[in-house]
Amino acid sequence: MNEEKRSNQGYEIIESRTIGSTEFVIGHNPGAPNPYVCWYCKNGSDYFWGYYCNELPEARWKLRERSENEVRSLHDTRQTQPKGRDDYER
Repeated sequence: MNEEKRSNQGYEIIESRTIGSTEFVIGHNPGAPNPYVCWYCKNGSDYFWGYYCNELPEARWKLRERSENEVRSLHDTRQTQPKGRDDYER
């Protein structure tokens, strides 16, 4: 497997996880004041809502937290889908 390396703002993307249509990534820049960041990512190149930190375990914790929230959100959305015409009691 020869994946092309991705980067954003000088941070190399070192981990990623996709939940639904949302990707979560961890970036690393050893020369930055906060060398790790966890971003949301859309379309493979639109990074936003960065959570910057000093240690990889903290970035992984944030990635896991955001992923779990996304899973809950998707689950809740599916549970509250509007009923179709045939789903109502008569």
